[in-house]
Amino acid sequence: MNKDEYLNHCYNELVAVFRLSKHNKKDDKLKYRTEGFIHAGKMLGLISHEDALATMEKAHVFVFGEKIQSRQKRKSALKAAIEKGDDTYIDVPAYERFDN
Repeated sequence: MNKDEYLNHCYNELVAVFRLSKHNKKDDKLKYRTEGFIHAGKMLGLISHEDALATMEKAHVFVFGEKIQSRQKRKSALKAAIEKGDDTYIDVPAYERFDN
């Protein structure tokens, strides 16, 4: 298996993990296996940390339509608004409010 094939496999596994997450489902076995596979690739020198991050970002954008950091920032802002009692949260369409 070469680097491109390895990264492609990582990408497919990450897409599966993110799709489950998007639907509020968990498969810890899949998640940990994917993390282990990525870690093994880095330890064996097959892929770099940057390769892993880029692959994760690509899979995340494919599933969620936004970068990891953007999604985290948006979700944090929504949670903060809810905690403060900011009712403008209600004005956000439900499909956006509950999208993970």
